[in-house]
Amino acid sequence: MKTNANASSVLSQYFALSYLLLLINASVFIRQVHYVSFSTYIFAGVVYLTYCFCYIFILVLLFGLLQKILAYHRLPLFCRSPWLIGGLAVVAVAALQMLIYADGIVFKIFGFHFNGFVLNLIFTEGGITSMGSSSATVRSAIATALFFLVVQGAIFLSLMLVPRIKNFCGNFLTGRRLATIVVILTVMVVLQSLTYGLSFFYGYKPVLVVGEAFPFYVPVRFNSIAKKLGFQPPRDASFNMKFSDISLRYPLNPVRQQANHKTYNIVFLMAESLRADMLDPQIMPKTWAFSEKSLRFKQHYSGGNGTRMALFAAFYGLYGNYWFKFLDERKGPLLVDLLMKDNYQMDVFSSARFSYPEFDKTVFSRLPGNDLHDSKDLPEGLAGWQYDRQNVGLMLDFIKGRDKSRPFMTFMFFESPHAFYYFPPENEIRSPYLNEFNYATVDLKKDIQLIKNRYINSCNHLDSQFDRVLKYLEEHSLLDSTIVIITGDHGEEFMEKGRWGHNSTYSEEQTLVPMVLWAPGVSPRQMEKITSHLDIPPTILHLLGVENPPADYSLGIDLLGNDERRFTVVSDWDTIVYVDNEYKAIFPMDVFGNKMVTTKTDIEITNSATFYKTHQSYLVEVMKEMSRFSN
Repeated sequence: MKTNANASSVLSQYFALSYLLLLINASVFIRQVHYVSFSTYIFAGVVYLTYCFCYIFILVLLFGLLQKILAYHRLPLFCRSPWLIGGLAVVAVAALQMLIYADGIVFKIFGFHFNGFVLNLIFTEGGITSMGSSSATVRSAIATALFFLVVQGAIFLSLMLVPRIKNFCGNFLTGRRLATIVVILTVMVVLQSLTYGLSFFYGYKPVLVVGEAFPFYVPVRFNSIAKKLGFQPPRDASFNMKFSDISLRYPLNPVRQQANHKTYNIVFLMAESLRADMLDPQIMPKTWAFSEKSLRFKQHYSGGNGTRMALFAAFYGLYGNYWFKFLDERKGPLLVDLLMKDNYQMDVFSSARFSYPEFDKTVFSRLPGNDLHDSKDLPEGLAGWQYDRQNVGLMLDFIKGRDKSRPFMTFMFFESPHAFYYFPPENEIRSPYLNEFNYATVDLKKDIQLIKNRYINSCNHLDSQFDRVLKYLEEHSLLDSTIVIITGDHGEEFMEKGRWGHNSTYSEEQTLVPMVLWAPGVSPRQMEKITSHLDIPPTILHLLGVENPPADYSLGIDLLGNDERRFTVVSDWDTIVYVDNEYKAIFPMDVFGNKMVTTKTDIEITNSATFYKTHQSYLVEVMKEMSRFSN
């Protein structure tokens, strides 16, 4: 009994010391809080202390239960050894430390925590590869995991084997003191939960935003209980975005095509992370020259701040909330259906994977597998720019070898501008640039311009590959019978608004992309009005003779028609964002998110009541559109 008591005492002391280490590890989150008032400081401090306590306390309870199970006298003797339970505790706490550390890196760089998007990235084929992880990053991750394991192991061994440390902790971390600390922290947990609940009830945002800085923070809300007790929250001048669960009804009406409609060839070129200002005569001179002969849209928004919703919008013309049901039903877009009906030859290419995001189960779900060519079909270990070059060669081979009696459609997704921003030496137009790119060790404040120089060089290489395709079409007199689209899936930010990369905010840098449209017989010009990826399907389908109004099958407009957008919508995994010429308004699609209104140029508006009052009809329209294609 004494041995078990001693083991329990050592384990309690071990978890107490691990709590202190976890506080150091989790300090990255407290530094990410936007402090706007004294109450923010106080609440953030309390959440910080109790947040780490909750995770350690859960382990304390689990291992207390495990100790009782292993103490069962019929189990083998080694099961009752304090070394077994201690070893398991070391592994468990090291795994927790690694999880918190990894989430801190993700949050610091990208601005979001482990969530459904990240889990999808980890568990979907091609997801990790799509992040461009290098061997240096993998080595750093392994070294960090070993570091936490060694440190946690050293703490336990010191408590077990070093008499001076063992005696000091035994005298200082007594059972009574530990119990007192647990009681104090438990009271703080209750108080911070009540504070959050009251702040949510009264709409006090400086407290609400603190929870967003901590991963897996569980907010407490008791609006319904408060209302039952007779309390009424202040009148909410904002707008709650709600939509019904979706059962697809797409398209809304049978599609009608002109009897003798055109069957233009289609060449659709989309690049990863290509932001709008990269279409520049110095950075992308060949593409710029082609845009001068085409339609160039200067305020063109992606359908998302990540690849999934961006490509979904570009092929379906729908908001991101529809993605999940189309994926569930493995339903392709009307555009591809009509191309197949008109006997198009189709070959599509990606220097990433069609399995991540799941475009092989959505956009191209009806295409035979041998018409989908991605990086898994090419030699392993190539850089993005090398995959792009090989795929362009394969695309040109497809066009050369096609049946010339039939129209063709080809699509390619380019990887050159994806982090780590790949390019060969001949495309170095900006220097110096960051040579070794390691997610775990990169210093964004120090290195961001060097990182951006890499990105610019990669865009210059992308330009050379676009040019290969455009030159072939021109030299073989195909432009008179071919629609050409050149765009990016989404943008890329370089700390202009506080973040690097994409998928983190809805800044102009992350959502504005170049858009070049070549359509036979259409005069070249620049378009200043807001346009969107949502408008691509209606534009192509109109050119192919579809007579239905775009509202029958999309939420976009015909870019060649007379309609103008009053607003557009950008989506991500769980958010809908309204954008017009003055404002952006962010609406979460889950119960834990917070709404926000900014100017179009991303300056937060603290008093958003005016926006909600003057734009309510537009927001209602968006909400209806989110359910237009549902039963």
